[in-house]
Amino acid sequence: MKILVADDHPLFRDALELSIRQAWPDAEVGCIGSLLELPVLPNSDDGAPVTVFRYDLIVLDWRMPGAEGSDPISVLRRLGVQGPVAVVTGAEDALTALEVLRCGAEAFLPKTTPRRILAQALRLVAEGGSFVPKCVALDLMQMTDLSLDIDEAEEEEGPSPEGEGATSSPLTDRERQVLSMLATGATNKEIGRHLSLQEVTVKLHTRRILRKLGARNRTDAVRRAQQAGLLSRILNEASP
Repeated sequence: MKILVADDHPLFRDALELSIRQAWPDAEVGCIGSLLELPVLPNSDDGAPVTVFRYDLIVLDWRMPGAEGSDPISVLRRLGVQGPVAVVTGAEDALTALEVLRCGAEAFLPKTTPRRILAQALRLVAEGGSFVPKCVALDLMQMTDLSLDIDEAEEEEGPSPEGEGATSSPLTDRERQVLSMLATGATNKEIGRHLSLQEVTVKLHTRRILRKLGARNRTDAVRRAQQAGLLSRILNEASP
């Protein structure tokens, strides 16, 4: 059995390797701290790698060096690395889980997952299954707006709610970052590239910003944020 462990935090990577070796004593385990450590293979005429490295299990941190401007699973596939992927990450939110699963991972596991549960989940993935913690799965189920057409809903016109410029709840740090880029007129693709996010994640953040600001569309959201002084505070905080 061949297993690849990719995590840029040495202590966690060592602990993860130890757990894996205890679960699979006879496994061949390779560990890397950056995707840049993987060999770059020549491609065929159709762009596919000539050689393919197949693993029975790939345990992957989500924010990895060498995956800037893309997601780490896409980088692995471009480099010819194949096998079921279990993402073990410090993030625990449903948006990150959605991004991870949409990119092709079989499992989403926060680093706070108990060791025993982690071992069972990794074994399940290696055997062809998938895994998401119950709390994350419930959060995903509550995101009912995922069944809507996000692009149409973003631009939906209607009467402005009362409370001009007020937010129904505070913006998260990521939402503030997205809002600051919306103010520049950046597209979802440009925002995603700058913040290392998938476009669908940018859209979801934008939806939440619109809802919190009571805005009809992006332009209205920026206007409301300016009137409330929110945008100037965000830009001042971002300044060195």
